[in-house]
Amino acid sequence: MVPAIVAGGIAAANLIGNAIQASNEADRRSEARGRLAQQQQQQDNEYLRMLSDIGQFYDRRGSLGSADDVKAYRDAISGYNPDNFVYNRGKFTDTYDKTREDFLNPYMDAIIGDTAATVQHTAAGAGLGRGSGAATAIADAVAKKNDELVRTAQQDYESDRDFAYKVYDDYARAMQDALNTKRSALENKISMTGNLANDYFDVMDSRQADLLKARQDKMSADTAYANAMAGLY
Repeated sequence: MVPAIVAGGIAAANLIGNAIQASNEADRRSEARGRLAQQQQQQDNEYLRMLSDIGQFYDRRGSLGSADDVKAYRDAISGYNPDNFVYNRGKFTDTYDKTREDFLNPYMDAIIGDTAATVQHTAAGAGLGRGSGAATAIADAVAKKNDELVRTAQQDYESDRDFAYKVYDDYARAMQDALNTKRSALENKISMTGNLANDYFDVMDSRQADLLKARQDKMSADTAYANAMAGLY
């Protein structure tokens, strides 16, 4: 049986040992927290350097486009209307109103009268006088001369109309070609502006993606730090 004094000494020794052990554990945890805090500070500094490096990288890289190009592209697209580049040639009949009658010989009546007189004179010389034979000859000659004059007027009318239509059509084609040239130039400008705007967006997207990735990594590191610190108390 252990004497009471010995048992008391053992109990005291155990208490002292436990106290020392508890003190050592507290010191160990405190040191661990200190080291963890230093690591966290290093990570914070590294995170700030990373943000600075990302910013400097994209500032040096730059982009072919700019925010102004984005606005210019948006304005160009909203203001573009293909219908503005279609020439309205209208109707040819609105510009040409001549008829065959406009090309009849202005001396037609006189010419027909002369024709009739000539035939009558010839008939009289042939002894036909004013009989039915002379009348028939005169009527045939007048009809033939009238047909001749009308055919000539029709040919002149068609020639003039064809020429006028060619002038009208050539002008309309020239105007449409000019509009096509303007349209092509505008579309090329819009396309190039769009390329600049897209490059600007691509650079901004990449920059934001890199910053977001850095922030996500930092949040994960902060969460791990918080959990580790919680385990040291």
